[in-house]
This record gives sequence, structure tokens and C-alpha cells, in this order.
Amino acid sequence: MNANHNRSGAVSYLPIALLSLGLFCSCDTTTPSDPRAELLGSLKGENVDGYLFAFNEDEARTTSSLTNKAVRDLVTLGEGDSGLVLGYTRVKDNKANTASTYKSEVVKKDASLALVVTELETNKVIDRTAFPAAGPTCQPPGQFDDLNACIDAFECTSGALLCEANRTCKPQFAALTCCLKNGQIFSVHLVFRPTRIRCLIAVPDLEGFVISRN
Repeated sequence: MNANHNRSGAVSYLPIALLSLGLFCSCDTTTPSDPRAELLGSLKGENVDGYLFAFNEDEARTTSSLTNKAVRDLVTLGEGDSGLVLGYTRVKDNKANTASTYKSEVVKKDASLALVVTELETNKVIDRTAFPAAGPTCQPPGQFDDLNACIDAFECTSGALLCEANRTCKPQFAALTCCLKNGQIFSVHLVFRPTRIRCLIAVPDLEGFVISRN
């Protein structure tokens, strides 16, 4: 089935809960008495109602974040939607006594999606990663009862993507064109995150080791 006749009304589904964003730079000093308030103060009125707060610190830096709860599930992006904010992160460098706040979002233009990270203080885009585009024909082939059946069929044959995610410890992206038996056609964008334990364990900053041999 050719997807072109229905694509303009298609909806993009994005399991952005799987995204792992390690795209943060330099920042500010001592542990704040209220890191959530500091982060909110740097957002210049951005609406973060319902966002989930997290805080992490070590000797080198402190990190506070607000994450959109919607990213836990498949997110529907309609024809008129321009994208979705994933969250905000403020990173403070304790040695340099500097701080920066970053906005992570998925940006939609026509049928294309990109993951964009912007430094709010300068409004500079520091990273942009394009999602692969969904093709014009049904992929995986055939017609399915619903979207879940289409996604399940693809995941049964997507072992190479998970293998690459575990090899590189970086998420891998895929684009599907799901054709349903009722005539609907959807673009579906999936993210495969690493599952190997070595990819999930955070390793602290290390300069190196010296071993005495006498």
C-alpha cells in the first residue's frame, strides 16, 4: 500500500521516554539550598506544571532537571503540532563557578522530527539529531489491526538496532510506516536504548591510574 495519499493526515508517535540525553556542558558552584527554585528561576517563565524534578551532585558538578511526564509513553504529534519539550536541565560546575540551563525538545516540521538541545542563556542550539524519515510504503510490510501490532512486528526483527545500542551505549533510532486494516497510515518513530549493564552504570570522571611496580 502506498502511504502518500494519507500521510498528510498522519500522526507521528514518539516513545521519547526512551531517549537518553547526555548533552550537557559546563556550569556553577556550590550546592544550592533550593536547586529546584534555582532551575525554575532560570527558565524565564516556561510552563513546567506536572514536570518531574530530579537532582544529582558530585564533587565536580551539580545537576537539577525537570522532565515532562508525557515522555514516559508514546506521544501523539498531530498535523498542526510543532513538537514537544522533553525537559530542562541546569548544570553547575563547582570548580569554574559557572552554570548553564538547557532545554531538550523534539521539533516537528512537516513529517520530519529532530531532537534539539538549546542553551537557554544564549538561545544557542548546541545539538541537533535528526530522526530517520518514515518511507512511503508500509514498513513493516502488511496491514495490521492496530499500531501496537505493527510495532510488535517490527521489534521482532529489530535485533540489530538493540545490538548496536548495546555496542555503542548510545540509543538507536528507527522509523516505521504502519498501515492499518482500516485504511489509516501512521509514521512511527522508535528509540532503542541500551540494555547491557555496562551501559547503564554511570562511571565517574577519571583521569587515570598509576601502579607502583617496586
